Amino acid sequence: MEQVKNEKIQEFLNNLKNKFRFLNKYDYNINEVIGVKGQERYILYIDKKLIRIYRGKLKSSPLLATYLPIENAIFYNFKVEKSVIEKVDLKSFIETKVYDEAGVDDTEDYIIKYKVVEYLKDEKYVMIETVIVPVTFLNNHYKYILEETGYIDYISFPAFAYRALYEEKILQKANDLFIVLLYDKIFLTFYSEGELVYIQTLSNGLDKVFDALKPLKIKDFNAELFKKLLTKKGLVISKYSTAEFVVLDKIKKEMRNISRVIKEQIDSFINQYEIDEIDRIFITSEYGRIEGLEEFIKKELNIETYNFEFYEKYNLDRLPVDPFLFLGMLEAHYAYKNNDQRYNFSLFLRRPTFFYRPSGKLLLFSFISIVLMIAYPIYLWINGMIYESKNKSLQHKISILKKEQSGLNAQLKVLTEKEKKLNKEISSYEKEIKRVQKFIESVYQFKFSYIPKSQELVDISFLMNKNGVFADNISYENGIYIIKVFSYKESAIPNLIKELSDNGFSVNFDEIVYKDKKYNSVIRIKE
Repeated sequence: MEQVKNEKIQEFLNNLKNKFRFLNKYDYNINEVIGVKGQERYILYIDKKLIRIYRGKLKSSPLLATYLPIENAIFYNFKVEKSVIEKVDLKSFIETKVYDEAGVDDTEDYIIKYKVVEYLKDEKYVMIETVIVPVTFLNNHYKYILEETGYIDYISFPAFAYRALYEEKILQKANDLFIVLLYDKIFLTFYSEGELVYIQTLSNGLDKVFDALKPLKIKDFNAELFKKLLTKKGLVISKYSTAEFVVLDKIKKEMRNISRVIKEQIDSFINQYEIDEIDRIFITSEYGRIEGLEEFIKKELNIETYNFEFYEKYNLDRLPVDPFLFLGMLEAHYAYKNNDQRYNFSLFLRRPTFFYRPSGKLLLFSFISIVLMIAYPIYLWINGMIYESKNKSLQHKISILKKEQSGLNAQLKVLTEKEKKLNKEISSYEKEIKRVQKFIESVYQFKFSYIPKSQELVDISFLMNKNGVFADNISYENGIYIIKVFSYKESAIPNLIKELSDNGFSVNFDEIVYKDKKYNSVIRIKE
């Protein structure tokens, strides 16, 4: 009953805000979202579950949303101990990692959004998934929108936008894999129970299919014809003539290779994370839906597979909406509804309403000052009358309080004497406590003065993990730890050796050799 009452109050307040928007800090309607991509403009009416072509002015009360193309983002993930992220400023820690290790340009500014994932089988660690976008790209890519409006309320990215599908009840929560086939790569996003778990890009893209078809000497074969071939005929045998079966065979062969790469990634993912299986796959391409691809992938991977037409129940007019644009619109609504801007890449939020701007505040202040100047004399007269009455009452109370004061002074004198006695007792107790503490410390030092060998191994393991160095084999002979190590970073092993030496270990090592795409050596640490 209480919940229903609170919901009605909240609904009343929301209606009031919509009627008097000029009193709100921002003048937007979160239940209507305009999506823009080039010349494509749609408006999503959330409450009506309706999406339509938008022909009005972009600068208006609905939220304005667009999305980041996948190919213009950089992805970087890394494991880190839970104990570490509890001790650091996480945002600064991630930014430092990105600039040091993600291969970004140090001279460029980036917007970095991240998700901390706790689904790893090794519970000591979490995975940090980051999406990195250059500021110069944001400034240049959306000029055509900014020139018309001056603002963009929300810029989404598909990997983060999928969450809105679950929040808006379009998808039931499950273990889902979202796949986007780009020309030169495959973009994978894993979600478990509505939460982002993993982002990955693979090198096998649609360019492999394009290259396989070029030797067939198809008439006027180019990128545009390739796009039409996939989206109009794709993998559906009935759409090919007998003479064209060789084309279909080539497409199927390359798609099987893509399926194999995806399967390998799924297996790797399941081995690393606390997830037993993938329940569903949703797949599309940068060209849109590829005919027959869902059925093909389902057969190859034995997993239920669907396309990206998530907007089905909103699309009453059967519009050819870009699914990523729809996702961006949906996420914009969710983010503003829940005041959750974690994954908003926009640097161009709209200006506050008039009374929240400096000029509006000045006008409002001036108006209030004039009203106060007129009201002040009236206030003084009324206040004088009230003061006279209060003065008589206060004089009577003062005489009573003076009598009480003399009694309290006598009590204060007695309490002061007690305080002096208590301070002497406290001083005595403090001396006794210090004596006992000194005794306990001496016992502790005696008990734990011997550090077992296992502590040395713990210290060595900590420094190896810190520097990204891994052990192939550890042995112990004649007081010497012999550790066969490798790392994927050239400076990691030298850094480890330096830190071991700095921490008091006696170290020597074999020559560092680069083999099998990693740096290898043998470290000997004298006990």
